[in-house]
Amino acid sequence: MKGNYEKLVKRNWKHGGSLRGRRDHLYTIWCRMKQRCSDTNSSDYGLYGGKGITVCGEWKDNYATFKTWAHENGYRRDLTIERKDHKGHYCPENCTWASSLAQARNRSNNHRISYNGETKTLAEWAEVFDIESSLIRYRLRVGWLIEDALTIKPSNAHNGGSH
Repeated sequence: MKGNYEKLVKRNWKHGGSLRGRRDHLYTIWCRMKQRCSDTNSSDYGLYGGKGITVCGEWKDNYATFKTWAHENGYRRDLTIERKDHKGHYCPENCTWASSLAQARNRSNNHRISYNGETKTLAEWAEVFDIESSLIRYRLRVGWLIEDALTIKPSNAHNGGSH
């Protein structure tokens, strides 16, 4: 019985990331990275492989190499892989680890606002001025000037004031 179990483990632990249907977190990241770049049936393919984003040869077929890079470059379970240049490929020189919040702020579809010579996402300006991002978004949509939308504190009597 013990011999059969050892054979099963050896067969199912191919890359050191998957055992009997359970995957370690880093192995899942590696699989999803490859899938969104190469599987035309992936829901994310259009944003990655469909735009020509690929996984480098060094990582594509070698989980052990990816795993070594990950651990040598700050991987933690609470971080996600991020491309430094969002138009670049998944490769050691273009990837880093970032929190989900930091990565969400780096998305190409974020609403970026320039004010006083600085450009930040709407969410970042909301933090700076301590105003709900949904209120800033609403104000801009109904025609407020950027400065007013960011800096006028909402009154308690009516959310957003009048303008």
